[in-house]
Amino acid sequence: MNQNPSSLVEQALACSHVGAELIAIADLEQRGNLRWAQNSLTTNGLTRALSLTLIVLVQDPGGTKTVAQTFTNVDADDMQSMINVLIDAANLAEVSSGDSGVELAGDHVDPTFAELAPVMDPEVFTPLIQPLAQALNRARAADLTWSGYAEANTDSTWVGVSSGSRRVHHQSAASIEITQRATRADGVLVSSWAGASANTFDELSIPDMENTLQQARGWSEVDIDVDPGHYDVILTAEAVADLAIPALWEASARDAVEGSSAFAQPGGGTKLGQTVMSPSISISSDPDHPEVSTAPFVVEHSSGPTSSVADNAQPLEATQWIDKGALRHLIGPRSYQTTVEQTRPAIDNIIIDSQGSGTLADLIARTKNGLLITCLWYIRDVDRQTMLLTGLTRDGVYVVKDGKVVGAASNFRFNVSPLDVFSNIVDSTESSRTQPREWGEYAQRVIAPAVMTTGFNLSTRSDAR
Repeated sequence: MNQNPSSLVEQALACSHVGAELIAIADLEQRGNLRWAQNSLTTNGLTRALSLTLIVLVQDPGGTKTVAQTFTNVDADDMQSMINVLIDAANLAEVSSGDSGVELAGDHVDPTFAELAPVMDPEVFTPLIQPLAQALNRARAADLTWSGYAEANTDSTWVGVSSGSRRVHHQSAASIEITQRATRADGVLVSSWAGASANTFDELSIPDMENTLQQARGWSEVDIDVDPGHYDVILTAEAVADLAIPALWEASARDAVEGSSAFAQPGGGTKLGQTVMSPSISISSDPDHPEVSTAPFVVEHSSGPTSSVADNAQPLEATQWIDKGALRHLIGPRSYQTTVEQTRPAIDNIIIDSQGSGTLADLIARTKNGLLITCLWYIRDVDRQTMLLTGLTRDGVYVVKDGKVVGAASNFRFNVSPLDVFSNIVDSTESSRTQPREWGEYAQRVIAPAVMTTGFNLSTRSDAR
């Protein structure tokens, strides 16, 4: 598909679709990446991918029937026949309750809808090249081994609805992850990790990440034996994000009503209005947040338990999911608001506020006894009813005594519920944009604090270093 994406949407909507409503979504994904291993650049490249999603909605006496299909290679001459096939399929489909009972987006037309997307070119990496090359040279000279990657994304989306709405949004993101490995004088291999995320590489600092890695290298000089158990732990902002993201993913209004999630009230109903976390914690999403702005309208390529294609192009507003510890809203399509009025559509960012102060260094200095966990990975569900998760710590668990890191513990398997972790917070930092390690591929626009929480269950040791 070499067409102008907005023209592709208009061509689809101009096709005959008698007896049906039509939504067309064009997505242009531009990706750039640099990768390095053993202190040397290995690969780099730029890619562009254009796709078109066609969604047909047919009204039936019992409700709305929908069919959606995404195409990566469309000939304009084939557009009408493709839509005809989808209309036929929609007429044979089952009624979708999640897509029924709501009006499609009105006649809002973004004035820039017909404009082309900003073009990503190799210059996107210019702010990164020299500082990264210098840092790799320093690592090599110090017998440290760096591996990692830097990725730049520009995502552009055009949504057109047969009812008249035309919406467009462009957003960029840049992220870096670095893993450093070093061999101590006693031959033990130790590792540390640093990650960062922003809108462009101009906003990221390789020297700051290098300092984080070297500080962790120093902390790893002394091993301290720590048994599995429940501990007071400091979680970095990256680790906090990796626990908050699945908590928000579990906030389905339908699941709560049906009793299959931790936000279900025992005996029936939901926990809306109840305290589910510490009063110091608030979690929200806001498409207009200055640091992590995102599409101010709904974009859904298919319907599911928390989404509906019938909501495409509907405006999004700032939503408070958790307000000072209390559950205020759950996620779902507009149609579900007749069941749970506090249902709201998902938004592509997460802002976590813990009313904290200072930096991670300040939080460590305020801690008398505890463990510092730098990042988490391989996180999996254990029990949805309690939101119990399991996973592993990675690239550094450190022992804190009297406000200082005094050595390194082993890594551990953990078993915790984010609801418990965020209910037991006793101290925290200011919030800032962060790069989740486990979920960074799916959630790139996150603001979070580092926190001190009690009773964190480190169930067994992990041999990973």
